[in-house]
Amino acid sequence: MDTDNELVSRLKAAYKVDIPARMEIDTVSRMLASQGIETSSCLDLGFHNPVASQQLRELGGYWTSTVWTGAERRQAAAVLGEDVFQVGVGDELPFEDKQFDVVVLARGHLTGDPEKDLALVRECHRILKTPGYLVVGSEYRRRFSLLSLFGGRQAGGYNEREMFNLLQCGFDVLGVRTYCRFWLQLALRAFGRADSNEGGFWRGVCYRAAYFLDVLFFFNKGYHLIAHGRRKTWRMQQMPNAIHGRSIGDVVRYG
Repeated sequence: MDTDNELVSRLKAAYKVDIPARMEIDTVSRMLASQGIETSSCLDLGFHNPVASQQLRELGGYWTSTVWTGAERRQAAAVLGEDVFQVGVGDELPFEDKQFDVVVLARGHLTGDPEKDLALVRECHRILKTPGYLVVGSEYRRRFSLLSLFGGRQAGGYNEREMFNLLQCGFDVLGVRTYCRFWLQLALRAFGRADSNEGGFWRGVCYRAAYFLDVLFFFNKGYHLIAHGRRKTWRMQQMPNAIHGRSIGDVVRYG
């Protein structure tokens, strides 16, 4: 088992070459920069590499980190030098109601199952103050993708309308951005998440090359999505199974 110093060094090296993870943090940072969070209480939720959590702390505010597994908890505590919380077995968050001004939910925890994802969004809503801000990452769901030509299927994800429908029960949606275009997503599929620095040099070379090749695809939306919204009173405006496809208004009007 790594010592804490070895673990921290390995995680920092992995994050350095993980351009998709860095783009996620850059996108989140741009969204939060306009909110003035310097004195806010903030929660980052579910980042696999805690160096991402460390980067968010540079925005100011008072941050708390929460992860899904015991291994991630140990890693985050080593990098951040502070106590880290763990999500409960039923995906309940170990915090009191209206405790935070900002919650950032990392990409990879929305499953594409509307009922399950809505329950997680409602937990985030519960622990946010009014008006608080939720920033949430997801795969960007497409009807057709060039990546499908290379085999495999996209798991889960939401498009802009579906993300709006998912969040609108408890949030005024302020914006949606996409990132990680074709070549970078292809490299991510080839290498997977950079949990270690094994093969880090070649991963870094491929990610950098893919990042610059994606300039040619500037007119396309990315394969990852980040949305942010302002908390409002929770109102069940739609049924979970109506998030994908028809809105609840269509269901009520036309059956």
